Amino acid sequence: MKTVRVAAGIIHENGDSNRVLAVRRGYGEMSGLWEFPGGKVERGETAEDACRRELAEELNIRVTDLCDIYTVEYDYPDFHLSMECYSCRIEEGEPQKSDRQLEIRWIERRSLATLSWMPADVELVNTLSRTSSDEDLAALAKRRHDSRHSMQGNKRQNTKPELLVRQRLRAAGLTGYRLQWKKAPGRPDIAFPGRKVAIFVNGCFWHRCPRCSPSTPKRNTEFWEAKFRRNIERDARAITELKELGWTPITIWECELKRDKIDETMARVIAEVREHERPVRGAAAHTSERA
Repeated sequence: MKTVRVAAGIIHENGDSNRVLAVRRGYGEMSGLWEFPGGKVERGETAEDACRRELAEELNIRVTDLCDIYTVEYDYPDFHLSMECYSCRIEEGEPQKSDRQLEIRWIERRSLATLSWMPADVELVNTLSRTSSDEDLAALAKRRHDSRHSMQGNKRQNTKPELLVRQRLRAAGLTGYRLQWKKAPGRPDIAFPGRKVAIFVNGCFWHRCPRCSPSTPKRNTEFWEAKFRRNIERDARAITELKELGWTPITIWECELKRDKIDETMARVIAEVREHERPVRGAAAHTSERA
């Protein structure tokens, strides 16, 4: 499913942080529903830059003090929406309704849910409705910062589990592998091109290990569920594509590399890799000559 990235502004009325700006859509199938102003993130543009640009184009205002407070992840029938939401205030200008809007309105946060919102905005609206002070907004921003920091800490390569696997493979004499090999679907953590074996070393939390059944964060649940769902779908798609190309995919879960399980796990993996011996160069020609 195609992902559309957008940025939206939660604009606070100057002098009254309890009131935010809502706009009523005036076009498309969802005309008449309310949303927060914003638009698509263009290629090469950050979400924050997109938010500034869209608010300037849509409302003829310049905003300041942007603070990343929320990410909306929502599946519409034809695409997945990923929306970065920024708390901000007006630095220059007065909001002006465009020809694509039926109405713009300042509304108290606690009353946001009284409007009919775009489906993707409902969770954010409910969250904002529960905030009643600047301290609540600051806490929301902190939670967003912490979750982003957690995701940034999820290294793509050279993780401890991956290093353990590579160490065991080398000790078994299985060298010549490639790391994060882009020529194979899914960029396997460890790939043996000659043997056509692809190894994925998956973190249990991020890839949703079926053995561990890790819990889902209780805050911003829809965001996490959508993210996990995309991870699972991407993993499954890579496995399918590898098999169609004649590769043997092997998935190793982080929990399988714990001290009491690693020997059994790696014995199985090493045996499976060895089953797919690399063809000996010139062997086919030599066989033909003998025949």
